[in-house]
Amino acid sequence: MVKERKLGKLLVAALAAQMLFAAPIQASTLDKIQKQEQSKQNEISEIEVLVTDKLTSVNNKKAEVEELNAQIEDVEGQKTETLAEIEEQKALIAARKEQLEERLVALQTSSSTNSRMLMLMEAENFGDFLNLLLILGQLQSADNDRIELAIEEEQKLEDLETQLSEEIALIEEKSLLVDAESEILARELGSLQQILNENQAELEKIMADKTAEENRLAEVAKAEKVAAEKAAKEKAEADKIAAEKAASDKLAAENAAAEEAERIAAEEAAKTELVVETETETEVVENTVVQNISAPVVTETPAPSGRQVTVNATAYSRNQPSLSNHTFTGIDLRENPMVIAVDPSVIPLWSLVEIPGYGIYLAGDTGSAIIGNRIDIHMENLDSAWAFGRRQLTVTILN
Repeated sequence: MVKERKLGKLLVAALAAQMLFAAPIQASTLDKIQKQEQSKQNEISEIEVLVTDKLTSVNNKKAEVEELNAQIEDVEGQKTETLAEIEEQKALIAARKEQLEERLVALQTSSSTNSRMLMLMEAENFGDFLNLLLILGQLQSADNDRIELAIEEEQKLEDLETQLSEEIALIEEKSLLVDAESEILARELGSLQQILNENQAELEKIMADKTAEENRLAEVAKAEKVAAEKAAKEKAEADKIAAEKAASDKLAAENAAAEEAERIAAEEAAKTELVVETETETEVVENTVVQNISAPVVTETPAPSGRQVTVNATAYSRNQPSLSNHTFTGIDLRENPMVIAVDPSVIPLWSLVEIPGYGIYLAGDTGSAIIGNRIDIHMENLDSAWAFGRRQLTVTILN
């Protein structure tokens, strides 16, 4: 009986020790998961800033390439016009040379030469002779001057053609350099996006672990509460049984004493012997309950491949009344404005999406009205968002 009571006390003490020390250990596990979650969220925020900066750089390079291509097209147009002018000038020079040759031939075969000589001979004085000779020379040199001027104009046009060709070559060289820089930026952006996707997947796993740990702790606390209530109930029952046994033993002792007195009196009176003996035993058995809890399994969804999608596009701004500065995924639009809202079943969250005429955006938001092939483009300027209206676009999912 004493041995069973000691065993019961040991079980109660062990249960109390488990309740005292298990909670801090479990709380420490949850605290560790929460720190991991906060650290991963901070890391994702830093990567999102880098992605936004890289997106801005990529779009700026694209705009620079488009401007260079426009310059090339403009200069090539000037070059085409210059070549046409050169051909016209060459035709003019050829015509004037032809006229001069015809005039020289005419002078050699015509009697006009004799007429000019006769005109000089008929000069009244030497001064008139010189004046007439000067006039004839000026008439002759006028044709030569016009030809020389046409040749000079042709040379200027040829020099301009050379200059334009050199300018086109420089712009094309610069365009190739900018294209190379754009490719490098695109690769860097792709790497950052891959890192962001991986970190997002890790964060989702951490959050799932956190939920599982919170559920487990709740189950453990519930089990501990049930065990404590059961232990208290069993202790109360044991105390009650012990009290009843003590009362029974006391009553039995009193009865035995009375019977003994009666026996002695009876022996003295009738020389008889009467013995009454009563004994009661009670056994208490305590059981413990062990409950196993398993964590849910988290699966990861593979990333989709790139493709083009035709969508109906609208625009919104965080500056609209009643709208938040943060997206559904937690992106701060004040720091990362280049975000679009999508239907994740059509365009997966965290994808990079190129929008014609606007650049590359991050699929980082959703909306109750964004269902199917629809996107909502965030714009920092509220007037631009209102002016955008509704358009049908073909966008490219880069990853």
